[in-house]
Amino acid sequence: MFVRDYITGLAFWDTPKERVRQNVERFLIEEKGYTPNDIIVDYEFDVHIPEGIAKATADLLIRIDDRNAIVIMCAPPSTLIPYEMLALACARVLNAPLAVATDWDDTTVMDTYSGKVLGKNIADIPARNELKLEYREIPRDKLEKAKRILITYLEILHCKGCRIERQQS
Repeated sequence: MFVRDYITGLAFWDTPKERVRQNVERFLIEEKGYTPNDIIVDYEFDVHIPEGIAKATADLLIRIDDRNAIVIMCAPPSTLIPYEMLALACARVLNAPLAVATDWDDTTVMDTYSGKVLGKNIADIPARNELKLEYREIPRDKLEKAKRILITYLEILHCKGCRIERQQS
């Protein structure tokens, strides 16, 4: 019924998606050399759009030297494709150079700025000691599009969805 989060120790519903996330967390720490301090579980952030502020969540955010590095979105088995766009949009909004979507069996590692696929396997996520990050500014039109994609996908794919709060005038 519940599973203990590998990093935080918090209890989460035992769902197929959560099992994927637990596998990814364990893999990142045990195989790729990341520390629990490098990984934020359920990273919540605000997405500012003209209509107000939408709440969004990245399943896993890897931060290195206080900078966003990799956004990882975990998908239930056999549903990877929509999560690829979600991961890419989320990484663009957070200006993390790498975006990853995975259902554990299938994985897509992408360059956030170009959208180019860098790998198609969980092993293609760079190890901490191999991580070479180049940060660039995301053009405003691409960023605004990413925000719209992000809040739309979160509304569809996440049970809590996003809620837009009115901007203060």
